[in-house]
Amino acid sequence: MTEHAIIMRAVNKYYGAYHALVDIDLTVTRGERIVICGPSGSGKSTLIRTINQLEPIESGTIIVDGVELTAGGENVAQVRQD
Repeated sequence: MTEHAIIMRAVNKYYGAYHALVDIDLTVTRGERIVICGPSGSGKSTLIRTINQLEPIESGTIIVDGVELTAGGENVAQVRQD
């Protein structure tokens, strides 16, 4: 186990021409609690859905519990099971 639960680096997500997530960098340490807040349409749900791999990203890196999820998706089931 790593000390970081979630690491996002330069994550970008588009819906057509709409750039929903722009170069997101986020690190959440194990045991840390965070709040994601903002107005409607600001990308809160999209951010969470990309971490859960329910939405694909166009670029960047997402690592959960030391496992990179953006490396073709083969590690998603492993992380979800853990």
